[in-house]
Amino acid sequence: MHLDCDVAVVGAGPAGSRTARDLARAGLRVRLLEEHRAIGVPSHCSGLISLRTLREAEIGEEAVLHRLTGAFVHTQEGGEVALGGSATQAVAIDRVAWDETLCQQAQAAGADLVRARMTRVERENHHVRLTAQTDGRDWTLTARMVVGADGTHSRVARTLGMPRPTEYAYNLGIEGRISPDARARWRDDYVHVFVGHDLAPGWFGWIIPTGEGPDGRGIVRVGIGTTGAVKPIVAYRRMAEAFPELFASLEPIRMYGGTIPLAFAPRSYGDHVLLVGDAAGQVKPFSGGGIYTSLVAARHAAISVREAFERDAFGAKSLVAYERRWKREIGRELSKSRHLRHFGLAMSGAQVERLVRALRSPGLQALTDRHADIDYPSKVLLRLARSLPALATLGAVTLRRPGAALNLVRAHLPI
Repeated sequence: MHLDCDVAVVGAGPAGSRTARDLARAGLRVRLLEEHRAIGVPSHCSGLISLRTLREAEIGEEAVLHRLTGAFVHTQEGGEVALGGSATQAVAIDRVAWDETLCQQAQAAGADLVRARMTRVERENHHVRLTAQTDGRDWTLTARMVVGADGTHSRVARTLGMPRPTEYAYNLGIEGRISPDARARWRDDYVHVFVGHDLAPGWFGWIIPTGEGPDGRGIVRVGIGTTGAVKPIVAYRRMAEAFPELFASLEPIRMYGGTIPLAFAPRSYGDHVLLVGDAAGQVKPFSGGGIYTSLVAARHAAISVREAFERDAFGAKSLVAYERRWKREIGRELSKSRHLRHFGLAMSGAQVERLVRALRSPGLQALTDRHADIDYPSKVLLRLARSLPALATLGAVTLRRPGAALNLVRAHLPI
């Protein structure tokens, strides 16, 4: 049977474009399907990444808007601690330009970009058939394999009956401007993080400076999320009321929402299919960031697909190698971070306050500055958990909440 392509990649975000780019470079015929008219639009991402992520994507600093060196952590009870501050820990990027660049890389390598909304995928006689829609017109596409890089609510996963992640954060984001006076009240190279069970149940809030606008006002990305107990818009209002000195002068430009998976999908592979990025739940559960992890997974997806073609083996037994590969590189970190997150959720407000006070000690400040890594947060978090100033607070949590202790133990295990 004649197939329209070797591989159909659904979704031209970072995960899909990187997979398509690497496969096209290997000489495979690739169709990259994207339902939106403009790549990267609408953006639902805070766009905070590490310098490591730039290298993983093979993108220079042309999409970088602003450099960040540290973070202020604020609690709902009024506690505050500054962490980092000496070297660049992260950069805020123009997410639309970032996605466009990756998609252009894929096309330059030979991938065919198709503007279409995929509505269904089915397995048929050793290949897959995708039903797509363009301008209201249905059409079909056949391929030997499909890669689902179509986000949290993946249609590829849903129509093929693949199990989905079980834990999510629901987020509200606002891009806005602040006055020069308000901007001068806090360091422009610091992110602000807001935590508290009543403030953002199950998740947190943030302010990310992204530079200066042409009128001299600061541009920021603001957001907050919850795990479902409280609507994000309600949580945002609480955060703005609790910290008027930071939010009073915010002038919203654009609002957006999004859902972030906080756990792996039970399986990221199947007969003739791989899931990559948010579709597979490959997201950092401590921060919700998914660009770096999706690029790493896309690298392994492309390797596994190439091997499938070399062996002419497209069944799940062959493609399980993909899941083993990405979990070997980032799975341990994602598991550790998830356990640490659940440990943190077990802490009372008073215990969080004591931990924030402990983090002000010079020893922990130096440790944080030396080992901070937004892609591998467990490296510094586990060191902090073993430090003397933090042990009293953490010990109180583990004694009163055995379930929390189990999560802390699991985070330390080398698995």
